[in-house]
Amino acid sequence: MDVISKIPIFERLTPADQELLSDLWERRTLKEGDVLFVKGESGSSMFVIEKGTIEISVPLGGKNEKLRISHLHEGDFFGELSLIDGQPRTATATAMEECVLLQMKRQEFVTFLLERPAVAIAMMSEIGKRLRATDDLVMSLASKNVNEEIEEQLSFGDRLADKIAEFGGSWAFIIAFGVFLFGWMAMNTIQLWFQPFDMYPFIFLNLMLSTIAAAQAPVIMMSQNRAQKIDRLKAELDYQVNLKSELMLQELNDKVDELRRTELRDIQTTVQGDTALEERIKTLEELVKRIEKR
Repeated sequence: MDVISKIPIFERLTPADQELLSDLWERRTLKEGDVLFVKGESGSSMFVIEKGTIEISVPLGGKNEKLRISHLHEGDFFGELSLIDGQPRTATATAMEECVLLQMKRQEFVTFLLERPAVAIAMMSEIGKRLRATDDLVMSLASKNVNEEIEEQLSFGDRLADKIAEFGGSWAFIIAFGVFLFGWMAMNTIQLWFQPFDMYPFIFLNLMLSTIAAAQAPVIMMSQNRAQKIDRLKAELDYQVNLKSELMLQELNDKVDELRRTELRDIQTTVQGDTALEERIKTLEELVKRIEKR
């Protein structure tokens, strides 16, 4: 099966092992709108899309609200980590149209690995490389400064445009230009030792001002367009950080809820085995009900 060789954790297997592994896959059909699995459900298999589109999303706090993470199409695979750790799903998968999937269950895959330790070692090596690459990517993103990255990519024209825009929007420019205009008009109004070269109404001065304004406007627009790109990039990075934080908080809440459920089960088990403790709890419940009635 050609799809095996395209999955990163299986691509280093020998052709013989890939052929044996291909026998573990079975086809599964979904209709439009069918939910393949939901977030928090026990993971026990991985899937490869033969036909159709699968939406991967994460439920939000509100009713029926969800955050779409990605759309997977023909040839894409997902759920591969469930083959290894069997942990609960971290997202919800929904069919956006009629889909044909290839499914491999964890129990059969584990049996396959137990019979072939060399394959397991090869897969662990590949997963280790992917984790190292991910760590390097996370470290590079975490230490990346957007302003420094953009500054390194600026050309001489971009830097010049920024300098002109910065100077043109400062009080230094306003004061210097005001002094220049006042001096120009004074020199061509007061006749001292020479004949004025630009008599009132200062036609040459108006021509110079029009030329400067015509050249300055596109330069400032170039700098503003680049500033807008930087702002959009920063907004996108902020969105990614906020999204990651929200997903981590939801995962943390799920873990806390699971710990509470486990603790409650333990308490119930303890209470059932201790009659005196059970009577005390009933007494406390009655007191709480009386207080609520008051």
